[in-house]
Amino acid sequence: MSVSVRFRVWVEVGGRHVIGPGGYEILKAVDEVGSISGAARKLSMSYRFIWNYIDRMEKTLGIKLVDAWKGGRGRGGAKLTPEGQALLQYYEEILKEMNEIANKWTQQLTERLKNMGEEGQ
Repeated sequence: MSVSVRFRVWVEVGGRHVIGPGGYEILKAVDEVGSISGAARKLSMSYRFIWNYIDRMEKTLGIKLVDAWKGGRGRGGAKLTPEGQALLQYYEEILKEMNEIANKWTQQLTERLKNMGEEGQ
């Protein structure tokens, strides 16, 4: 029997969505490739979608997460602000702890169901 405890985590501020799996992937991609257009290509999303997503996150938090600059073809770029880096790190820490809890419950539930099956025979 294969048992899995799964979860989905997102962060809200004042009841408004700030970051979840999609926002995490966007910030991570911007951090890795150094541009919004590069992140859009990497994630197969439109530049406009990513720009709007980041803008919405920043407005909800009231802080700048990404510094972007124009520069013409090949000279523009973007990087996470220290606050953007911190948000990325906090979300990764939340996921790490949640994964540890999910693994613990998967093991416990697997054992309990196994024992129930043996008792029923």
